[in-house]
Amino acid sequence: MIGGSIGLAIKKRGLAGEVVGVFRRRATLKKALKRRAIDKGFLDIKDGLRGADLIILATPVSSIVSIGRDALKHTGPGAIITDVGSTKGWIAAELDKASAKLPAAFVGSHPMAGSERNSVEFARDTLVEEAPCIVTKTRDTDRKALARIVYFWKSLGAKVKVMTPLEHDRSVALVSHLPHVVAFGLAGAVPEKDMAYAAEGFKDTTRVASSDPHLWADIFLANKKEVINACRRFELSYKKILKALAKEDYRGIVDVLEKAKSKRDRFIHGRG
Repeated sequence: MIGGSIGLAIKKRGLAGEVVGVFRRRATLKKALKRRAIDKGFLDIKDGLRGADLIILATPVSSIVSIGRDALKHTGPGAIITDVGSTKGWIAAELDKASAKLPAAFVGSHPMAGSERNSVEFARDTLVEEAPCIVTKTRDTDRKALARIVYFWKSLGAKVKVMTPLEHDRSVALVSHLPHVVAFGLAGAVPEKDMAYAAEGFKDTTRVASSDPHLWADIFLANKKEVINACRRFELSYKKILKALAKEDYRGIVDVLEKAKSKRDRFIHGRG
């Protein structure tokens, strides 16, 4: 879905002479062609990357490093490889190392946009417009390649922020990975018999629990330390409500809720 959306956005804005997709399955290749997310499709990475200037790794985080290493073997001088992975520390370290003695460069990326749906059929050309996009840099990052990747995401309408992989993993654990932990946990906590009475509030709060469990298990494990830290921070937060509730402290409950509401309102209004 994300790779297809990027392909559609590139074509819509005329940013490339040709958009090529490389796939594991012929069925997915055919869907991408039908959706017009790509101009051509290949099942062989060597054929697909021939002559490519920019390679975007839009795969589950567990396979980004291995596919990235393979991609580096088939890229020419001046080519740039980036990704859309939800974690960055391990990916950046491994692909920086792999690209060190090669003519291609790696720059990590993470557009903060997506959906609980994960098929190219649900791709849309506006996915990253106005969305935050984190681009990561390390001491080994090629500065010209970094500038080109920043320009690329801005050209798609994204709001780009450059930070280190560690900074990325800490922030994203809080604003992306933790909400998924909470949504999965909440959906799992409610007995089946009570689901019949759930309304929009439950539906909205647990929307991302419809995401691919395999994909999110990969993400949680790839960013294990920061996800655990984020969960502990959340535990401290909701326990303030439990403590005030146990004491029947009306004012204490309201204080916690008001602070949370104010924070979310500023976020929503800031986004327009």
